[in-house]
Amino acid sequence: MGSIFRSEEMTLCQLFLQSEAAYACVSELGELGLVQFRDLNPDVNAFQRKFVNEVRRCDEMERKLRFLEKEIKKDGIAMMSFGDNPEAPQPKGR
Repeated sequence: MGSIFRSEEMTLCQLFLQSEAAYACVSELGELGLVQFRDLNPDVNAFQRKFVNEVRRCDEMERKLRFLEKEIKKDGIAMMSFGDNPEAPQPKGR
């Protein structure tokens, strides 16, 4: 996995994706860990976005996982590390 430092050369790109392929493309790019995404709608709050329910589910799952990790560490149980970038889950059927 690479790293993104201010001194590294970067290229600004704009992608136009069909909505059916957007999730797969963005998840693949995110798993590489070599890209940054810019919000092109900074004036839109989080609750007005198209995928707000999915974001809420992810936030809730992240909260639960942090709690479990804290409890596991508190009890002194060893945990395996699986890296920083797990694969993105498949989108649920619509």
